[in-house]
Amino acid sequence: MSPHALQRVDERLVGAEAEKVANAVKSACAKHGSRSIGIIAHRLNGQRGQAWGEKSNGDCVVVIVRNNQVKTTYLRRATQTFDLSVSRTDVLVDMTGTVLKSVMTKNGGGRGADFNPFNMN
Repeated sequence: MSPHALQRVDERLVGAEAEKVANAVKSACAKHGSRSIGIIAHRLNGQRGQAWGEKSNGDCVVVIVRNNQVKTTYLRRATQTFDLSVSRTDVLVDMTGTVLKSVMTKNGGGRGADFNPFNMN
């Protein structure tokens, strides 16, 4: 996990949420690869953060993984658009089963190396 991603997790998640997110990320990467994937990893009980503020806000925890490393974690409202242009990844998957109807992919998406979310490389 990059230092930036660690900071974002500390800012945005509380209690057992970080572990739930990490487990969802591991599962998503094992199934869909970890080269370029956006993961809706967890659904919060309500919106966190202030809408129209300068910080991330929403009820969904989104994780971006590139080249086997978590690059960032942010919040996004489930009512907002989720697509590959938003995640800027080759694959977008909803591990909550509450936002997307199916996995979104474009050519070149798919499995990468085995994923370890604690990789600092």
